[in-house]
Amino acid sequence: MNAAYLPYAELPSGTAIRFTLKWQLIGLLLLASHILLVKQSVWLLPVAIIGVAWLYANAPLAGLIVYLQFLIYQNWVIGLLAYGMEREPTFVILQGTNFAALVVMAMIAWLRLSVPLWSRTFAPALTVTMLALIVALVYSAIGAFKGGPTSALVYFRFTTALVFAVLVGLDLGRIYGYRTIATGFLVSATFSIALGYIEVAAPEAYYDAINAVAFMTLKSPYDPTVYDSFYSAKDIIAHNTSVLFNITRGESTIDQIRFMGTIMHTVSYAYVIAATALVAWSIRYNALLLVLVPLLLLSGVKGANLLFACSMVLWCVWSLTRNRKFLIAMGLVMMAGYVGFGLTFGMQNEDYHVIGFLGGIHGIITNPLGHGIGVGGNLSAAADAGFKWEEFAQGGADFALESAVGVFLYQMGVAATAVFAVFIVLLKMAPFYLPPHGLSIPHRHTIMFIVLATVAINGIFQEEAYAPTAAGFFTLLCAVIIVNGRRPVGQLNSIWQPRGVARTRTVHV
Repeated sequence: MNAAYLPYAELPSGTAIRFTLKWQLIGLLLLASHILLVKQSVWLLPVAIIGVAWLYANAPLAGLIVYLQFLIYQNWVIGLLAYGMEREPTFVILQGTNFAALVVMAMIAWLRLSVPLWSRTFAPALTVTMLALIVALVYSAIGAFKGGPTSALVYFRFTTALVFAVLVGLDLGRIYGYRTIATGFLVSATFSIALGYIEVAAPEAYYDAINAVAFMTLKSPYDPTVYDSFYSAKDIIAHNTSVLFNITRGESTIDQIRFMGTIMHTVSYAYVIAATALVAWSIRYNALLLVLVPLLLLSGVKGANLLFACSMVLWCVWSLTRNRKFLIAMGLVMMAGYVGFGLTFGMQNEDYHVIGFLGGIHGIITNPLGHGIGVGGNLSAAADAGFKWEEFAQGGADFALESAVGVFLYQMGVAATAVFAVFIVLLKMAPFYLPPHGLSIPHRHTIMFIVLATVAINGIFQEEAYAPTAAGFFTLLCAVIIVNGRRPVGQLNSIWQPRGVARTRTVHV
């Protein structure tokens, strides 16, 4: 049979859950083994990465599940095994583990997609991803020369994770349906959500149990505001305590603990919670929202909460009107209101995110060609050396911070459009059509494209919005849906059985 007519597989829910639980355990054991090996010698770094590459090449779904463990639990496991660990090079290298796994998976995916059939079918997505990667490599070389190789590597990972994820999603969508992959993510994230509630209920005991003090000391040694300040779990609690959603002012402020979760970062973990809630809703696990939405609200992260709320509102608009033009119009109105209010309020209150975004605007005006990837940004060498926000707000620091869009504009100038084009092409390829078989409303999985557009705008105010745990994950899911939408329906058992695919039937989507 011609490859163009091969169907993809949707595993029954029970099968998908059992499959994920098995490979989740294997993935966590592999992750722990990897950390222990690298603690012995950084030259052993490739061992686990080669294992992930082999697994993904032979059993793509299993490889994806293992990667999700690396993505969600990497820092948490590093914390458990942090005692006796050197920051450089061991800790720094281990921080790039999930990105290394993503890169090798994307390389394998690219080889599969380079077959003429797929390269023609998905030419727009493949072209824009290749262009974005080439531009990122060039600007990383410039940044390495100006700001050092460490900052360049850190921001190359930040810049390209969402691009590499597109290749993996296109590859997986040829074989598996969206529901199967979404179920794999939900099961993988369940343990992380449970740990989040434990952290909220008993933060001090939790931080002691996971060696959070050792992890935070390794993570932030150069920040003069926190260096040598983590002597106990109480210090971490104090560090993570702030006013409600960081916007309450006056004498009657409401304090809350912005918990770190398994990502060991408050904002990135909040995006994981939001992603879990949106994915659960997209495949009709509605009851999970009763668990996820309260935790999302408790996170105190504005961006992640707005991502969930705006996406749900726009989905309702799409579901009720079934009119793509009206959906786009409403999306533009909400975007203009969100950005306009955010900038106005932020400038009035010297919000760090708005200051950082304006730094990026100033950077592209003064140097339209950009300064190089790794020059400027929260994770750059310049930021690690320390600075005072008060001076930065008055123009004392000449680089972008706290804004993914601002950092991209500052580092890449007009060439940043190559990365932004990835969002645009995926949205243009979105299958916003009425489903077949007489269904009365659009398919819920199309909400992922609304989420993708929303998180792209969120990047104006949060650097973490474009991280692998946010935009990177959504570009992968959207790519899966795009490929699914171009595949026929058939009986998998009777015509095709690739390696790594359980024997099951294909269902209509």
